Amino acid sequence: MRSRLRSILLSLLLPAWSVVIAVPLDSLMNLPVIGAPVINYAPETNWVFGAGVQGYVRLPDASRTSVLQLDGAWSLKHQWYVNTHANLYIGGRTPLLLQVNGGYRDYPDTYYGTGNMGNDSTAPLARVGSIYQSRRGYAQVAALFELPHAWAIGPVVDFLHERTDLSATPCLMWGFGLMAQYDSRDVLYYPTRGLLFKAGVMHYEPKLGSDSRLTRLDTDLRQYIHLGKGCILAYQLRTAWAFGNGSTPFQMLPTLGGQDLVRGVPRGMFRDGAMLALQTELRLPIWNFIHACVFASVGDVYNLQNWQWTTPKVGYGLGIRLGINRAKINIRADVARNNMYTEWNSWRSYSFYLTATEAF
Repeated sequence: MRSRLRSILLSLLLPAWSVVIAVPLDSLMNLPVIGAPVINYAPETNWVFGAGVQGYVRLPDASRTSVLQLDGAWSLKHQWYVNTHANLYIGGRTPLLLQVNGGYRDYPDTYYGTGNMGNDSTAPLARVGSIYQSRRGYAQVAALFELPHAWAIGPVVDFLHERTDLSATPCLMWGFGLMAQYDSRDVLYYPTRGLLFKAGVMHYEPKLGSDSRLTRLDTDLRQYIHLGKGCILAYQLRTAWAFGNGSTPFQMLPTLGGQDLVRGVPRGMFRDGAMLALQTELRLPIWNFIHACVFASVGDVYNLQNWQWTTPKVGYGLGIRLGINRAKINIRADVARNNMYTEWNSWRSYSFYLTATEAF
């Protein structure tokens, strides 16, 4: 009964999901492979439609279940992408977490320039971007050797190749580095308790094929606190630093905004040599598989050579979550607002997001 009711509600909300949820969801989770339509919405893409397949396998002596995913989609702004992602937990005498991300996208995107708009933070946001065509191929492979007490560490290889009409030559970057991770979360997609910390350093070198010399440092700290009766307090602190020689491609600069980091701020509107962001969510149960969310975030970007403080970018809003399976994957619907508009009655100060999985 519970699974059937969930199927009906999701069918009414997202007709494209009805292909999958015609089968009771509890039965679907007994399958090693699940296929599903992809439908989501963000201001940067408009409506997106596609399909994806996800497989689950528990390898011998592995600490967790491995996940493999392939998806592709097309947007009403004539954007399309194909992505692949895998978290492979390999057991044995030397347990290993193999993370693979890669794909290709053909996107009309927007370039807003760099910087945080200096001290001009009292006026309405009037930053107008330039539309450009982006054809990007990317891949990242990390081999993290599992250590005692939930730690893992290992090498990372990163690749980016992008052609745009902003430059006559493509951007090519090869990176090699090291990543460390601590993960004590109880589940992967919708944790109720635990902590995740990731830190990685990548170096891109012309002698290894990159267009520019660049060292990038990224950190990501998340904690989930169970307050009782299904209430969860979650927060995330992210930083990113790009140390270059003055000719760093804009694609490699830290940025904020979009559906996952400082929601309410357009994706890529602010980018520079450093990024700091903090966001928090209060996740509340409503009934059965339906949850609500109240969130707020603050962040900004900074120039490492000319550090200039300005009013931080703030995003805040409300969301609803619909659980779709026992892996605790949710359909996420958020409405967010930012602090950069003075026309508080204008619809332009709102952003709407519809996608799967949590922001963090």
